Amino acid sequence: MKAAAAGPFKVHGAFQAAARPLYAGAICRQPRAACRAEVRIVTLADLKQETIGLADLSEGPYFILALMLDVNSLCSADATCRLLRQLNRASIGPWRAMGIRAFHGMELEREGTYEQPEPERRELRQCNGRKLARVDWKGRYLHFRQDIPSFCIPFGGREISSVAHPDEVAYLRCRLCTDVLSAEYEQGVYLEVEVVANPDNLSMAVVDFEAGGCSSVTFSPDTGAVIRERKVREAPRKVEGAYIQPLPTVPPGRPFHGIMGLFLHRGRLAFYRRC
Repeated sequence: MKAAAAGPFKVHGAFQAAARPLYAGAICRQPRAACRAEVRIVTLADLKQETIGLADLSEGPYFILALMLDVNSLCSADATCRLLRQLNRASIGPWRAMGIRAFHGMELEREGTYEQPEPERRELRQCNGRKLARVDWKGRYLHFRQDIPSFCIPFGGREISSVAHPDEVAYLRCRLCTDVLSAEYEQGVYLEVEVVANPDNLSMAVVDFEAGGCSSVTFSPDTGAVIRERKVREAPRKVEGAYIQPLPTVPPGRPFHGIMGLFLHRGRLAFYRRC
């Protein structure tokens, strides 16, 4: 057989005929950035030969699975290899998600909320000439877990073993974000204090003085009463208040020992006592 000597379907003419519609379309279309696309046909035999490693899971599946782990399991995963440790501490990683659930509606003084740390707590790194914030979410989770249930100076720590002055006030380091907790969110905040030794009497109060407010709600586990007070005038000082007594008083001559707590949920406040 002899190939045709002329016509559009000879080798040279075939390429010219195939290029005409591409050339015509290139004139009508706007120029775009060069992009190379590769088409690959994957067979069942190829899938059997390929293996999936941990690096392949970092595109998405790992983060879904890691959300199901608890604190101890995440710590064990961090100890296995550097890749999992980096994935867990990422901005979309499980340490950040776990902290958001655990510390929702709470903040520490000079620390901010868990999800929005103060600028001085962030590490800055250079990326293409720009400074990007990087947060160690595992370290922040452990920091909040340790400091949320602790007292401010001069006491510090989680326990108060001695009181130097009468009518002493001990503040918790945890602050409640009422604007966040008043929203439609299923999870509330519960704080609990165990009283092992009590020579006199004590109470638990929620105040807004530090934020410029002028009111407080106090619970007395000895009397079972809840007192609400509001400062009306600074000079001369005038305070208005009211109280209710939903629980009976403890037996006379016996100071309160046990557990007292408060629960804040959707703008509602409840106190708890167990002698």
